[in-house]
Amino acid sequence: MKLRRRTRQDPVEAPLLDPVPVPGADVIPIADVGWRERARVAGRVRSVRIQPLAGVPTLQCTLVDETGGLSVVFLGRRAIAGIQPGTRMVVEGMVGEHDGRLALLNPDYQLLTPAA
Repeated sequence: MKLRRRTRQDPVEAPLLDPVPVPGADVIPIADVGWRERARVAGRVRSVRIQPLAGVPTLQCTLVDETGGLSVVFLGRRAIAGIQPGTRMVVEGMVGEHDGRLALLNPDYQLLTPAA
C-alpha cells in the first residue's frame, strides 16, 4: 500500500464536539438554508482548504452544526486569521452554489470565543 503525503490542498478535519452557543435569536439551522435566500448560520469549522479558482486562491471551509454542513468560500484569500478546524463562527450572506453544493460566498463572519 502506497501512502500519500498530505498537501496544502487536502482538507484538515476537526471533530464536531458540542453545539455552538450563539448570541442572538436570528440564527437558523444549516438544514433550513435555501438557495438564493439570505441566511445567518452558526457552526464549527470542520475542514479548511485552499483551492485555486480561475487562477485565484480561494479559501474553502466546511461549516457544520447538528443538522448538516455548508460550504463557506472566501474568494481571493489564502488564509483568514482565526479560521481553522474547530473554530466556532457565525456567517451571514446570500446562499448560492459552489462546486455543486450550497455555499456562502464571501460572507460576513464573526468568530466566536469558546465562552460565547
